[in-house]
Amino acid sequence: MKKIALLPGLLGELDSDSADEPQMSYAVATEHDGYRRVVCSGNTHQEGTRREQARTILEYFEEGLAAFGGGINDVVESRWYVREDVLSREGQVALHEVRSEFFERPHYPASTMIGVASLLDDALVEIELIAEIPDDEWEIETIGLHDVNV
Repeated sequence: MKKIALLPGLLGELDSDSADEPQMSYAVATEHDGYRRVVCSGNTHQEGTRREQARTILEYFEEGLAAFGGGINDVVESRWYVREDVLSREGQVALHEVRSEFFERPHYPASTMIGVASLLDDALVEIELIAEIPDDEWEIETIGLHDVNV
């Protein structure tokens, strides 16, 4: 199986006697029969409001996924870490509105939003993504609430 690391050591040099760069990559892709799986590590952007930060992060991810021949509609899972002091109901709505600028129905990924006490460099939002980029087109089926017996 092939493993591809995108931008290892992206954060540059560390003030360390034993490590010359962070021991992580921006994303890692593995090739499988019929698709590539891309795991994008947590990404932040420190400038702007929570909306602006989230929008910029998703734009970074779009560029990163394009390097693997994919796009934002190939995302199957996302995790959103949001500082607790900005994670109100209004804050959730604001972030969902940003998501709607990027993710098209029915390509919505499974998603989790987690409140955290702090993030690096005082960022308001950190996002992780997992994408699966098919060698051909997606075949999509949607199961709505009216289809499920609750």
